[in-house]
Amino acid sequence: MVKIIGSAVLAAALLASPMFAGEPACCAKSASNKSKAMCTDLASLNVTADQKSKLEAWQAECMKAGCTKASREKFMHQAKGILSADQYAKLKAQCDKSTKNA
Repeated sequence: MVKIIGSAVLAAALLASPMFAGEPACCAKSASNKSKAMCTDLASLNVTADQKSKLEAWQAECMKAGCTKASREKFMHQAKGILSADQYAKLKAQCDKSTKNA
């Protein structure tokens, strides 16, 4: 009986964890952390194929790190280095909006 109750408590704790709570993605198509989706639509940024591949790779690194504040900041710093000022401003605005909605 104790094992059953313990298992139920553990399962409830896991389901309530940020992994399943829809915590915001790092940043760069839409929705949740575990769906491998990004918070920004890259097409709306008019990125080149090279920029897109770099952003997607950095996004994957961010997600692998758990999309922590530090990993999101690293992603944004990397993105700033390859995007124009206008592209970066759009990315930041979309990411900020995504984070606030989560």
